[in-house]
Amino acid sequence: MEKSFIEEVQDYCRATGISPSTLGVRALGNSRFFERLQRKIGKVEDDAARVRDHMAANPPQQSEAAK
Repeated sequence: MEKSFIEEVQDYCRATGISPSTLGVRALGNSRFFERLQRKIGKVEDDAARVRDHMAANPPQQSEAAK
């Protein structure tokens, strides 16, 4: 299974002994990049779960042509 970007960053930071915020500063000049990325991904996952719940509760109606 392919690692997520967040897992890659966490593994790299553990291996180098630096924090994700330090990596963000060194790579992007942005100490809050990783924190913001985690929040954004969490929000997308929450939204996706809500959409899936809605689709499961409201399945498409089968038309006569689809039968």
